Amino acid sequence: MATSGGAGKDTVADYIVNTLMHKEGCKRALADPIHELSEKFANGKVERHHLQDFGESVRKIFGHETWIHLLDKETKELEVPLVIPDIRKLLEYSHFCVESEFLPLYVKVNPEIARERLTVRDGGFQEKDLHRNIEHQMKFIESLETEKIGKNGLRKVVSPFPFNNVYIVDNDGDYENTKKQLDLWFERVM
Repeated sequence: MATSGGAGKDTVADYIVNTLMHKEGCKRALADPIHELSEKFANGKVERHHLQDFGESVRKIFGHETWIHLLDKETKELEVPLVIPDIRKLLEYSHFCVESEFLPLYVKVNPEIARERLTVRDGGFQEKDLHRNIEHQMKFIESLETEKIGKNGLRKVVSPFPFNNVYIVDNDGDYENTKKQLDLWFERVM
């Protein structure tokens, strides 16, 4: 799942794990350890750009695949399906969706709707944070040729490998519409 902050990645992942997988799956984000470590040092909420800076600093010190390797290590004994809501870099997509054959689901949202959600969820945001590379690295998926699946906004990329199995959920509408798209996606891929 890959797109900018406020797109609804966690909401989508929670629905997949709790409803579609009947709580038989596990949601684990690449950024979970970033949040956990940051909260230990902070007095209160850590701003989005500080979390991103921290994650990128660790990558610079220990390598670009640091968070990937940590998630692999923490979940290698997992006996239920894993849902990763924050695959936002091409390197992460390559590792999980190409090499490890995870099923990719891209959550698309209008930038204005994402801004509204960030304001409600986080109490605001810095506009420049939404223009960082991590917020847009996978956005090219939206420009790939797609075919419409059903009538609620779900689309499937029709480009060659490695993007031929990417589905795009349009999360501009209400939650009920998003759930209909996810139900259809799950029916098709499982």
